Amino acid sequence: MVAFSHTQKILSEVLIWVQLLTALVALFYLPQLKNSHWKWLSYYCCAVFLMEAFAKWGLKHHPSSISKYYDFFVIPIEFIFFYWVYAIKSLNRPKLFWIIVGIFCISFLPYFTIIHKPGMMLSLSYTVGTVLLMFLVILEIFKQIKSEKILLFHTNYMFYINIGIILFYVGTLPFFSFYNLLLGEPDLWSIYYTFFLVANNLMYLLFTAAFIWGKPNTY
Repeated sequence: MVAFSHTQKILSEVLIWVQLLTALVALFYLPQLKNSHWKWLSYYCCAVFLMEAFAKWGLKHHPSSISKYYDFFVIPIEFIFFYWVYAIKSLNRPKLFWIIVGIFCISFLPYFTIIHKPGMMLSLSYTVGTVLLMFLVILEIFKQIKSEKILLFHTNYMFYINIGIILFYVGTLPFFSFYNLLLGEPDLWSIYYTFFLVANNLMYLLFTAAFIWGKPNTY
């Protein structure tokens, strides 16, 4: 069993309150976003806090259910939301959205056939989901580079989202892809887990910054 360091325990406890802060800021700016699709980012941030709070306190006495809760509910919602943000709202490519969602859903099929090991589902779905998200991030970066509005990057919601997504999802890809292998190397696992916690906190702080400094029509 992996032992958590004092720093990791603090970062883990702080995360839920950072997510609450993001949700409160999102609600505060919601009236300004009522005519923009970014209002859904506000709803998303609130939903994430509620889902994480339920996992932390609601499932506190049912630890065996937490893995499936994340694998089949939380993680799919998070990925599909960002697929929607990138493919449909930013890149205006709805067909690409459905193709990517289809591929992501297919990644769950092995669970019902040959994969039954704990943690294997998380590695597979997370790896596929992140690779697909990386593809969309690359397309978005190319779009921003070609746009004259790149000079207004500091008021662009996608600027903050891109950094957060790259930092957390892309940065933690090795941690989840090789999770079971890393468990055999406690020191390396601990380093990656600390990075996971730091990146997670920073991602939601970046989302908070998007609400504060971003402008809905800067695209």
